Amino acid sequence: MDGRRRASALVDDAYRSLGEAIVDGRLQPGDRLRDVELATLMGISRTPVREALQRLERIGLVEVAANRYTRVSALSDRARTDMREYAAHTIASVMHVALARATDDEIAATLPLVDALRDAESSRSYVAAALDLYGHLVAESRNVVFRKAFEQTDLVLRRNLDGWGSIDDDTREPLFRHLREQIARRDANGACWSFLTLHGFA
Repeated sequence: MDGRRRASALVDDAYRSLGEAIVDGRLQPGDRLRDVELATLMGISRTPVREALQRLERIGLVEVAANRYTRVSALSDRARTDMREYAAHTIASVMHVALARATDDEIAATLPLVDALRDAESSRSYVAAALDLYGHLVAESRNVVFRKAFEQTDLVLRRNLDGWGSIDDDTREPLFRHLREQIARRDANGACWSFLTLHGFA
């Protein structure tokens, strides 16, 4: 059992290390990923590296052509659009469940996360604030499926949401104010509508 746990931990570490390098740009689209070189660099065998690359392929951060290459995937406009749609609707869905189950203290702790989202000064800080809110709502939801989905999509969300933000017009501030008020009142339908509207999906 200890050997299997250690092997699994090595795969997790390689997956996280490579994924973080892709997200933060140390590994760029098109960069070749050779398991022998990566294993040597990480000081581990090729097996956990290969498994980590397979996991990264499944979430779209890596692309593989058999017997030709394994490389960092390019980030297309379609991938960005799909991810923004997925993120907005998924966060709204989790919010709907979480508001019915959260304690009063958890509801109170949600409000500063909404404020951080409103006050984000760049897309990168907006994405970080959105994922902080998402993670908090997942915990409030007590839903294992939501938790697993969040864990499995964290890396690809962070990369593919590059450039994301809320609407930029005269309705932005009132919508954020309404979102905050609706969360405080546990108005799940209203909060979800406000959140989706802020991102152009309602």
